[in-house]
Amino acid sequence: MAATTTEPPQALRPEGSVSRVIAADPAHLYEWVADVTRTPEWSPETRRCDWLGDGRGVGARFQGLNVYGLWRWTRECEVVAADPGREFAFRTVPAGRVTDSTIWSYRFEPADGGTRVTHAYEMVRRMTRGQQRAAALMLPRHRDRRPDMARSLDRMADLVEGRANARQPSLGQACTAEGPIPLGTMYVMHHAFRRDLRDLSRAVPATPLTDHEAWAALARRWTAFATTLHHHHTIEDTAIWPRVRERADVAATMAAMEAEHDLIDPLLDRCAEGFRGMALIPDARTRETLAADVTRFRDVLEDHLAHEETEALPLIQRHLSLAAWQDSEQAAKAEFKLADLSFTLPWTALEVPPDTFREALADAGPMLRLLLALTRRRFLREHRVAFRWAS
Repeated sequence: MAATTTEPPQALRPEGSVSRVIAADPAHLYEWVADVTRTPEWSPETRRCDWLGDGRGVGARFQGLNVYGLWRWTRECEVVAADPGREFAFRTVPAGRVTDSTIWSYRFEPADGGTRVTHAYEMVRRMTRGQQRAAALMLPRHRDRRPDMARSLDRMADLVEGRANARQPSLGQACTAEGPIPLGTMYVMHHAFRRDLRDLSRAVPATPLTDHEAWAALARRWTAFATTLHHHHTIEDTAIWPRVRERADVAATMAAMEAEHDLIDPLLDRCAEGFRGMALIPDARTRETLAADVTRFRDVLEDHLAHEETEALPLIQRHLSLAAWQDSEQAAKAEFKLADLSFTLPWTALEVPPDTFREALADAGPMLRLLLALTRRRFLREHRVAFRWAS
């Protein structure tokens, strides 16, 4: 049953409500809503929420990060109602030049088939006319918040009733881990590893010994590939798998992942030595050895990626909250420096349908999208030099 709106629409509405029946009891739904860290799981705009302090009842405060197109902003909020199984509400706190305040509420009433959830808002301190005009221009969906609120309740129903799956890209992975966590960044990264090893395994035996420019480009590509893989595994070992371990007994799978990471590193070093040799003094024997090493590395890494996609990524869907996943993505951003991203962004985009790539990096922010636009052309020039014999 889809959410329904009340009252006729008008521009920049100061109040409104939506409601729908969800097949769950009021106490269960209250627990979901009152845990504000879960809000990003159903909100079209909120990307994360964090409690400010230890309190969870009336008077407790939290901060939310919201994203709308190119706009990103945070608001501090204060809980104003916390009646388990009946009502949860909070208000946005005025601060500095932001003088408006809105009360957002959820009410829960038993109904046939579950619980009628009513989601409402009321601007208790309104913007000035100028601020309202600016908001209507920059954030047109804010003229009437009810359609987004209806989507929130529909998404909440999908989650509670077990129908919710984030849209996962199909990029040749061995298995797609369905669930509420959007794993698009993981899958585009895996696709790039597989694509490069495919091209490298073709380029090494086919590139003439006399093409010094191509060998130098291949050596640089391997260095960038290895650096990216190292960052990827560091993020998994420090920011993702420990969070999974905290929530479930998955020691055997996690130990296997880390053991495979340890097996990969020596093979990376062997290939790096071969590429350095071919860039300095290319010869047939070094090329033959390097071709065998790259083939061996490709087999090992593809087995590892398939193992991770089949066994480890489903654990993320089962045991991590969206907030915990977002924390790991923040750690990933910290791991990659600007110089790394100038390679990694166009590298992961290569051979990925544009719509799929945009969706996978939907929360990347405008700066990363700008960096991709600025670095793509240079990356493609270098790519063509490195792999001109790989067709």
